[in-house]
Amino acid sequence: MKLLIKSVIDKYLEFKQYSNINYTIDYPPEPDFGDYSTNLAMILAKPTKQNPLNIANDFKLYCQQSNFLDKFDIKVEKPGFINFFIGKGLLIQELTSLLEKKRLYFKLNDIVDKKLQIEFVSANPTGPLHIGHGRGAAIGDSLARILSFLGYNVVREYYINDAGYQMHMLGLSTFLRYQELLGINIEFPQDGYQGDYIKDIAEQLLNTYKDKLLKMDNAIDICLDTAKSIIMNDILNDMDHFRVKFDVFFNESSLFKDNEVEGTLELLKEKGYTYEKDSALWLGTTQFGDDKDRVLIKQDGKYTYFASDIAYHKNKFLLRNFDKVIDIWGSDHHGYVQRIKASLEALNIDSQKLVVLLVQFVNLIQENNKISMSTRKANYIELKELIKEIGTDAARFIFVSKSINSHLDINISLLKQHSMDNPVYYIQYAHARIMSILEKSDCNNVFNESLFELLSETEEISLIKAMLQFKDYLHDCAKNLEPYLITKSLLSIAEKLHQFYNKHKVINENKDLSCARIGLVKTVAFVLALGLSLIGVEAKNKM
Repeated sequence: MKLLIKSVIDKYLEFKQYSNINYTIDYPPEPDFGDYSTNLAMILAKPTKQNPLNIANDFKLYCQQSNFLDKFDIKVEKPGFINFFIGKGLLIQELTSLLEKKRLYFKLNDIVDKKLQIEFVSANPTGPLHIGHGRGAAIGDSLARILSFLGYNVVREYYINDAGYQMHMLGLSTFLRYQELLGINIEFPQDGYQGDYIKDIAEQLLNTYKDKLLKMDNAIDICLDTAKSIIMNDILNDMDHFRVKFDVFFNESSLFKDNEVEGTLELLKEKGYTYEKDSALWLGTTQFGDDKDRVLIKQDGKYTYFASDIAYHKNKFLLRNFDKVIDIWGSDHHGYVQRIKASLEALNIDSQKLVVLLVQFVNLIQENNKISMSTRKANYIELKELIKEIGTDAARFIFVSKSINSHLDINISLLKQHSMDNPVYYIQYAHARIMSILEKSDCNNVFNESLFELLSETEEISLIKAMLQFKDYLHDCAKNLEPYLITKSLLSIAEKLHQFYNKHKVINENKDLSCARIGLVKTVAFVLALGLSLIGVEAKNKM
């Protein structure tokens, strides 16, 4: 519907010879203000030096002459809002089309940047996944599902940071805990890994090697390989339970083995963007908008993480030829975005091809208090603990229920309730309610526009509108990379379904009307199930 309105507005602007007009098409907060609304007249008022009401009425006149008002009713409101009300004829036509086309009804026709990579989670293999990783996982996987469904070629990637100081410290921390289990007094480093999971790994090493590691020169390397393997397996198990799959696992260490880091720095040197200062190698990122230049090789001759990150992104764009790359990072990486984009520009890669989504923090709430569900000493709450507490469906749904840019409070008590106050239950119950109705139906009518013309009750029309708007929300998800719009649409559809069900009998004494309503709720069930699948949540047939 949005695209139809946009096409008419764009034709009006072309007819009036107005260019570069950044108007919006929104969903009004109240039904009295229409199904859609645009600020076009207010935006045009200043450059054209006209009263926005006059512009709005001129647009309405244009729509009359172009027969657009056969599809929408238009009302102009002060100070110049143009409100669109979908005509019943168009509603019935679209409902019939949706029922016939099913998934094809929602596809995009004009896909650009077809080959996409979404890199998400990418937690260091130094500890278990926490709830912050869980939110990034739910958002990344949901975006991948949505974009794939719409027709994009999407690659889901996990970047394993298995090189550098942090990995040495993981091996050392494990070896020290191993020695501790053997009764040796140790001095544990301040920046060592503190979690009890390190002690668990050390116990496994003790069971395997007894005290033999004490006599091995490569003991720390053995501890590192064991810890990394155990932790990555734990991460993959968590992702599997969370219904998240990856197409590619990319090891940071491979960038060094394949000389990609060295080669990338040589290329930057050839381009003249590097320089030496204080016995270190620097990249002049300030030439490309960064607030200061960045170190590539430290005084001790070791590469910085920035150096390998540049090589990694060069690999994405120049070796694997992605049209667009979406990196999903924690909000604490905010300061890192500009330097990466600057490095791409230095490599003559369009930095607009890289989109970085910064996921905000998560808080757990129970009985109005922030809580820690973890019994471990490390300062984090494990994802597996949350899944165990509220289930995968609730966790997946709630993680994508707000904009990526908003902090998220997760009400544990609410999400465990089997009540209509629980948003996940509310939507799943709507689907189950329809399944129960369909089991009782013996309708064998052909679902067509003639049959659907019988749908005229206010609640029926509202339900159709909410369902058809799912297509707009879905396309907005792809455009804005915001999967929370799916949850917003599903809640609206479920609300309208419950309102309709509570006021009207689906199966009644009027056979044709019953079949029209069966066709309606059958389509609603399809849309609910589709929407839930796109965010990794199961549609329930029974509750």
